[in-house]
Amino acid sequence: MSDNIDIGNGLRLTEIRIWPTRDAHVSRVKAMATLTFNDTLRVNQCRIIEGAKGFFLSYPSQQKLGSNDWIPLCFPVNRSVSDAIQTAVIAAYTTALEMHA
Repeated sequence: MSDNIDIGNGLRLTEIRIWPTRDAHVSRVKAMATLTFNDTLRVNQCRIIEGAKGFFLSYPSQQKLGSNDWIPLCFPVNRSVSDAIQTAVIAAYTTALEMHA
């Protein structure tokens, strides 16, 4: 799904790609997403997760060796930008579901 969404602070979300998971009915992870910013930076392995309060976007992370801790690889540090990205991605996910229904 190609978009050009202004998310603030000079950032544009120029592409959102959504891949629903195979077992979405039994997993909290409902889809994977790839996000492209300003046609120059791509973030892979984002997850759309169904939580107790609804859907949320999870950014890529890596498990720390020898530990149960996870280290975030990237994430927005500005709350309003984070909210704008999450809103756009969840809307794209909802649209993708409607197209495949």
